[in-house]
Amino acid sequence: MDTPSQPHPKDAGADLNDPNSSARATSPLQRRFAIYLLLFGAICAGMGQTIVFSVLPPLARQIGLTNFQVGSIFMFSAIGWVVTGPRWGRMSDRRGRKPFIIIGMLGFAASMLFFGVSVQLGLVGLLAGLPLYLLMVVTRSLNGIIGSAGPPAAQAYIADRTSQSDRTAGIAGFSAAFGFGAMLGPGFGAATSLIGPIVPFYANAALGMIMLITVLRFLPERTGPTQRKKQQKVKLLDQRIFPFLIFALAFGILNAIPIQTIAFYFIDRLGYENDEATHFVSIGLTAGALSSLFGQLVIVQRFRLPPARLMRIAPVLLLIGHVLIFANAELVPVIAGLMISGLGAGLAMPAATAAASMRVQSDEQGGAIGLANSAGATGFIISPIVGFSLYEWSPAAPYILTASIAALLIIYAWTSKAVKNAVPATEDVPPPEAVADPAAAPYQ
Repeated sequence: MDTPSQPHPKDAGADLNDPNSSARATSPLQRRFAIYLLLFGAICAGMGQTIVFSVLPPLARQIGLTNFQVGSIFMFSAIGWVVTGPRWGRMSDRRGRKPFIIIGMLGFAASMLFFGVSVQLGLVGLLAGLPLYLLMVVTRSLNGIIGSAGPPAAQAYIADRTSQSDRTAGIAGFSAAFGFGAMLGPGFGAATSLIGPIVPFYANAALGMIMLITVLRFLPERTGPTQRKKQQKVKLLDQRIFPFLIFALAFGILNAIPIQTIAFYFIDRLGYENDEATHFVSIGLTAGALSSLFGQLVIVQRFRLPPARLMRIAPVLLLIGHVLIFANAELVPVIAGLMISGLGAGLAMPAATAAASMRVQSDEQGGAIGLANSAGATGFIISPIVGFSLYEWSPAAPYILTASIAALLIIYAWTSKAVKNAVPATEDVPPPEAVADPAAAPYQ
């Protein structure tokens, strides 16, 4: 393994930004800056998610969309994510991470901009009914089809620069940044909506474009992927990672159903009017995101728990949180449920992603992480069909289902041999500089 101050012998003179350059490998300071830059990008993406989930439901009722139509908008975007995410990840294994991080940010910013335009067309009466619904599906799906290039490439960029013992913390840092954005999103949406109901979408698109330009200009990737033999495609049924994809899928459903239905739940079961619901949903989602952030920044980062332990703790918290939500029709218990389940969510996804990452070779990182992300995104395909069907029967029914899934996930996590063995390899000892500074690990 080459030292941080020297280029890899196979990559000497390689520079993805300037093929004719003989640039040296990035310094520890540059690597740290690069990872922080990706974390800021993840914050923007996290804000975009919760802005849409908190702002859209009340607006959707004003423009005449049904609950199921709102859920299906997210569903089609998730389908795009599931189909294209692993492909983008594998392409980043072959061609480098930076180009696909840029593509993902471009897709995210374009989706937020055009989705805001489509909602505005509905509010002013220029479009309605099926044409409006289809336009919203298409514009939101840009995030799933193109925006899905960014996260697997960014997480693989981080995984390339961390040892196995630091992998969970490194990936959790990316998830924490996303969660921090998710925490800021509802407040940012509520503040910018004072200017206009569509302004949150436009403002988030502007932030995405700023991050895109910054990454394009400043993200270092002077050494490309090492020369390697013909790449072996990481397959969905690959037994090295399949158990963790099952976990990520179950978690995806547990995560998606509350996100997609909670705004309607505040209106229909807790009895708040549309404007009040937006306010209290923002509080609930912010509280849940803050708990998730605490889990990723404090529990995961400080205690360095292996993925196996995190995958056993997380479902217990999800179960408790969802029971609190469906068992009560009062604001405080519901927000407490969102906070506890948010803590569980903060532990679950980085653990499953890191476990999958540790099970594959260095030139398979993008593909494995892309599949893990897609497994989680599949929850957003299943949840509108199942969650809103149950919601029409009873607002509490989706949360009874998710509590049941969490209980099954507890059993799975404690009985699966793959989960039990999801610990860093004992022979993986990072160099001293990587222990002190994960961003200083050489590009492999």
